[in-house]
Amino acid sequence: MTARQAFRRGKAAAALAVLSLLALPAAGAAAQSAPMSQAPARSSPVVMVLLDSHQSWAGKGIPEKRKIATLRYVSALPADVRVGLITFDANWQLLLPPTADRSRLAQVLRAAQGKAGNSTGIYAAITAAQALLRRLRPAPGRLVILSNAEDVISRPSFTPAVPIDVIPWRYDADDNLVELQTLAAASRGQVAAPAQVPSLAHSFPHAAAPGPAPSRAAARRGTALSWPLIGGLACVFGLLLLIAMWLLRPLTRGTPRRAIDQIDRYGPRHAPAQPEAEGTAARTARAWAASLLRSTNTERGLAERLDWAGINRSPAEWVLLTGCACAALAAALTVLTGIPLFGILAGAAVGWLGMRLVLSVRIGRRRAAFRDQLPDVLQLVAGSLQSGFSLPQALDTVVREDTQPAAGEFSRALAEARIGADMEDALEGIAGRMDSTDLRWTVMAIRIQREVGGNLAEVLRNTVATMRERAYLHRHVRALSAEGRFSAYILIALPLLLGAYFFVTDRGYLAPLYTTLFGLIMLAGGAVLFVVGVVWMRAAIKVEV
Repeated sequence: MTARQAFRRGKAAAALAVLSLLALPAAGAAAQSAPMSQAPARSSPVVMVLLDSHQSWAGKGIPEKRKIATLRYVSALPADVRVGLITFDANWQLLLPPTADRSRLAQVLRAAQGKAGNSTGIYAAITAAQALLRRLRPAPGRLVILSNAEDVISRPSFTPAVPIDVIPWRYDADDNLVELQTLAAASRGQVAAPAQVPSLAHSFPHAAAPGPAPSRAAARRGTALSWPLIGGLACVFGLLLLIAMWLLRPLTRGTPRRAIDQIDRYGPRHAPAQPEAEGTAARTARAWAASLLRSTNTERGLAERLDWAGINRSPAEWVLLTGCACAALAAALTVLTGIPLFGILAGAAVGWLGMRLVLSVRIGRRRAAFRDQLPDVLQLVAGSLQSGFSLPQALDTVVREDTQPAAGEFSRALAEARIGADMEDALEGIAGRMDSTDLRWTVMAIRIQREVGGNLAEVLRNTVATMRERAYLHRHVRALSAEGRFSAYILIALPLLLGAYFFVTDRGYLAPLYTTLFGLIMLAGGAVLFVVGVVWMRAAIKVEV
């Protein structure tokens, strides 16, 4: 087998492994939505009809159109579905327990009487119907509400436990149809106009053969999260994660050993390169990631950022770690939300942004540490120069102090100078990597001193005094702006924390936000305003010194 063929096979194997990790959330969702209704049902399906019996004027019965709609819905149901009847106005009443006798239901419905008042007993009626379904344990069970929700006040904290279908009417301004639609959306039910009542019966399709028939409602109930399913997915993903860590363990070898190997390879004795102790799959995955970076012209930029952050990893290794993080988050979000598409997209986006944020934070911390160490470093260089040392010897003293990251950066500058580069250019490179304006001024002073002469030690001491004054002023400004920064952090974190809290404790309250078109538009608009607010607050609390 040629090297090219081996590379192609390895590339295909790596792609297959990545696709397998990304397919895990979809497999979990498919397992959740498996036809659980194929298992033997404990009892026949049950529908509880909640009929609004209130009337606007005393002496009138239940509106005839509601009774007709109820009979049309019941007649469209399969014969094995049991139907119960509850009427409600300001209170509720169970008129008929679930039964398959349609004539008995029609008789009770004709005899039902209305009362003057409003529809505020709807929540108590739903609670009673849900309790009855829990006792009967039907497979499946649903509620059907026929109402105009007059004078009903919305309850965002009310979470239905079973699917609720709604047949609404509207007569005047105090009819709260929005609350009925919210109940249907929160329970994954349906809303149908009175003329389309039979369409709601499709939740219980007629059986094609004798025996218990699977229904859409049972399949919908099968999509609910179950702890055995979550545990199984966690075990599968944990196994895949262990396999990935085993394949990538050669990438986490100690950096001192790797540095020694490289020195031995290119040192004076020209020691032969030792074969890398890593598996074929790891080498293939790293080669595939490297080829992907080269094809997108991003390898050099990522290598520079890793160098600035002081991370001793290659760009290919960092890309592989990012891919593993994205796969882990995608699996976790899919299990938590039960929406495979959302879990995969959100996991990939959050994983990529998170790894990029980690890199940016590492760069910022390393540059801040270098900025804090620079006055002491220059003070040491000035003292060494005054003692009679040359500039390279003074910088070597800084390296021997081994205060990171300053020691590592100046050691790199000395190495560049020893192979022929100008010392000023090497120091300018440090200023560019560390984004240090103070070091750029120092390099400018060194260039001027070399051209016109003068006491470099005295120049460096004056520069150090200026740096320390600026550092003092910077700390003073940060102390004065601490209250504003703390307020900005709270305002940024508050919507995220509240959203996570309601998602965990009252998911039905947030369901319309990501299950309806209007909710998605609101969510996108809120995200845009959130980003604008973050940028504005950052500009307001950032003070240049």
